[in-house]
Amino acid sequence: MSVVQALLKQRHSYYRALLIVEVVALAGLRALQEVPQLVSVAYLVISGVGVLMDSPLLPKNRLTRHLGGNVMHQREHHNLRRALKRRRWLEIGWLVAAGVELVWQAALVLAPPLAVQLSVLHIVVWLTLMLYVLWSLMNALAEEPLFNGSLLMGAAAGYLLIGFTGGIMLNSLLVLDPAAFHLAPSAHQALPAGIAQAPQMLGAAFGSLTTLGSAALNPESLTSLSASVGITIVGQLYVAILIAGVLGKPRQLAAVRKAAHRRRQAGGTSPRLRRIRR
Repeated sequence: MSVVQALLKQRHSYYRALLIVEVVALAGLRALQEVPQLVSVAYLVISGVGVLMDSPLLPKNRLTRHLGGNVMHQREHHNLRRALKRRRWLEIGWLVAAGVELVWQAALVLAPPLAVQLSVLHIVVWLTLMLYVLWSLMNALAEEPLFNGSLLMGAAAGYLLIGFTGGIMLNSLLVLDPAAFHLAPSAHQALPAGIAQAPQMLGAAFGSLTTLGSAALNPESLTSLSASVGITIVGQLYVAILIAGVLGKPRQLAAVRKAAHRRRQAGGTSPRLRRIRR
């Protein structure tokens, strides 16, 4: 197995794992309302899928055995370096986000004024990580040689990732500007709003992503309006770019097949066939 084939196999496993985790998190949104503390854990798990599935932390993902005895072309070597660089940045970003999330959650309970000040850092770190994961996923999808089920799973996982990214952003904005939201009564009044209302913010993010809207967003607030519009625009751009890329793959493959067929026709009958006919 070549290095490129090994990378593709790892990517496809990553697509499937990321989509499964996201679907489970969405399906369990009602259960998360009963235990809102687990929403931050869900965000860490979703962003951490790539750290485990698309990194050499697992022995099966190590590329050392594929390097021995294989002579790589310059393009394959370039792709390998890019993949390893993405893995390194992803691991560092996830560790930083996990640390910031832990400090922010503790501040919400122990020192709310400090949590308000940390919310800006919380948004910046998480948006940087999640958008980097999304960008890396889109680049990986663009490099897929064939239109298949794995590509579709990766595309769906990327779309859902935008919704979870929006949920993190709205949750931080809730701490920064509570007046930007219409909060429904929560059964966890003893918990800070940033924890107790996290499931509702996640639902509002997916409402904005699917253009359905959400009653949790205050239409008179510029904060919630800007966040909702931003989530919608990113989602629509993702779909437009993805459709263009996916529809382009069958055409490219068809063009390659036609060119190969024309070369075979232009070459005429092979010498071996001519000898057989004689």
